[in-house]
Amino acid sequence: MGNIDPNYRATLVILNDIEKKGLYHFNAEYHDEKFFLNFIDFQKGFSNSFSEVIRKLDDFDTKREDVILFAVYSMLSFVNSHLKVFEKFLKIIIDPTKLKGGFDQNTTLSLILKKTCNKMQYNPKLKNAIRGLFLADFADALSTHQYLISKDGHLIIYPKDGEKKKQITIDELYDDSLQVRSIFNAMIDWADTTDMPPKNKTETIDDIVKNLINQVSSLDKKLDLIS
Repeated sequence: MGNIDPNYRATLVILNDIEKKGLYHFNAEYHDEKFFLNFIDFQKGFSNSFSEVIRKLDDFDTKREDVILFAVYSMLSFVNSHLKVFEKFLKIIIDPTKLKGGFDQNTTLSLILKKTCNKMQYNPKLKNAIRGLFLADFADALSTHQYLISKDGHLIIYPKDGEKKKQITIDELYDDSLQVRSIFNAMIDWADTTDMPPKNKTETIDDIVKNLINQVSSLDKKLDLIS
């Protein structure tokens, strides 16, 4: 039985559409091995230590509010690291010459999603849904340092913007961590089935992303300890 998670399925639809509409192209210049290795190291360390630290916090002379701040910051870092991987993944597979203005190393996840959606002539409702799927507002807020962590455990993005301000609870942040996992799984399966040149497919996206997901496969249970 296939994966029925809605985030997983939505991601596959988008990636398939990118390929169907001729936007796929392998961009070797964005295949940054050090970036992915660094991400793997982060995931390995997080997987091995986070749940253990949480379990032992009661043994320390630590205030509850400090524990909450630690947990929220750890999870937002976990989510944000995935968003950076998504940005890199899209730059590897999308042909910049097909997008208005192209993209470069400094192009954000939010902007590359906008350019891609515009090229594929998606309607405004679908564009907003895709921004939500890839947590684009979250990514923008963190990349521009427009966020706060309150002592009661809320992550507040755009705290000074009345229209964009949003409070995210620790439970919602945990849900976001599951969402990025689902997107990541979809990227793996798409890379497995996409009609890429054998050398490129085997030695770049497929193997890299498979290695990444192996490092985070146990995080659901560990993050659940603080949800």
